[in-house]
Amino acid sequence: MLAGAGARGTAQTFLHPIDVARTRLQAKGVTMVFTPQTFVKGIGPQCILAFPAGALQFAAYEFTKSKFALMGLPGAGQELLSAMCGALAASVVRVPQEVLKQRVQADIYPNALVGLRTILAEWGPMGLYKGYTATILRDVPWNALSFMFFAQEKQLFTKMTGEKPTTEQNLALGAVSGMLAAVIMTPVDVVKTRLMTGGGSGGIVGTFNSIIREEGAATLMKGVVPRVVFLAPLAAMTLSLYEAYGRRLVGTRLGVDPKSL
Repeated sequence: MLAGAGARGTAQTFLHPIDVARTRLQAKGVTMVFTPQTFVKGIGPQCILAFPAGALQFAAYEFTKSKFALMGLPGAGQELLSAMCGALAASVVRVPQEVLKQRVQADIYPNALVGLRTILAEWGPMGLYKGYTATILRDVPWNALSFMFFAQEKQLFTKMTGEKPTTEQNLALGAVSGMLAAVIMTPVDVVKTRLMTGGGSGGIVGTFNSIIREEGAATLMKGVVPRVVFLAPLAAMTLSLYEAYGRRLVGTRLGVDPKSL
């Protein structure tokens, strides 16, 4: 949990300005203004909630991975299903984080506290889970694909070089994993952003259809560049930092050199 919290919290907070650009490009009727104030919009819920989300995600990932291993599930299947379980566990925190963060980023609320009070007053706690299904349909496959690609790339690297990848090499492998998964899941991300920022109606299918009908299918790839620029390093930092933090924590507990793990 400590390794997951540190990895996710560090990565997401460091890359927050790119996330602002992605949200503003995807949200309907919002223009991108390149000022310092713009790039810190929504930083509050980002910093506060990224750490518990990371803790839940990686704790669930490791727990389910160990269970699937006992069941004899193959490596790729283990990674895919464990990463899906991790994303589902993190969604309890991730969706409220996204709702508050993106509405501030899209200028719907001036700050997260005003947003929280308004949402609770108008819709109650369930208002914090607006766009939950769309978020799950985006985050679960993205995490599953990223973890699976990363695991397969590490195995291929070890097979080709005879050595385990270093933290620096894991950064590169994680970036490739995150980039591939980000491109694949961009249309779902656009629909999710529209639902969370009030630019969509009729649920996932209705929003998807209205985007194609009114704006053209190309709109479903809107924001793909900042999304890749955000998620490639996010995956790289999260996956590599998690391994680095985890090795250090386990090495300290066992009294061995982390590099030997």
